[in-house]
Amino acid sequence: MTPTEQLKTMTLLYVEDEDVARMAVGAFLKRQVATLLTAANGKEGFEIFEREHPNVVVTDLEMPIMNGMQMVQKIRELDDGTPIVITTAYDDEAHACPEADRIIIKPIMFNELLATILECIDQRNGRGDACGAT
Repeated sequence: MTPTEQLKTMTLLYVEDEDVARMAVGAFLKRQVATLLTAANGKEGFEIFEREHPNVVVTDLEMPIMNGMQMVQKIRELDDGTPIVITTAYDDEAHACPEADRIIIKPIMFNELLATILECIDQRNGRGDACGAT
């Protein structure tokens, strides 16, 4: 099964505090996966992760209540194998998240996001090059 075919069988959690971005990117992602779960902050995202155990996580970093970095660290305490892609407007050391598989700098290009998710799935399945921060 190719990563694209595999993605169509997966559950993806998308965490983004901005409503417009969550709706736009969410609409795109919903067409790519079997099930899309969304959350508006890291606390909500982590609660969904604990309850639903999604196959892939895509999250913003700067969010209220619990930021994306804190959420990713909590997820990694439970599960080191789930691919996690960070989306952020910040490209600096303060926003580095080594626990994530990849970081995408906003604005999000749908094709880049999809390619990154697929690369991370492929890498986590033991195929392809390492999926590191961009």
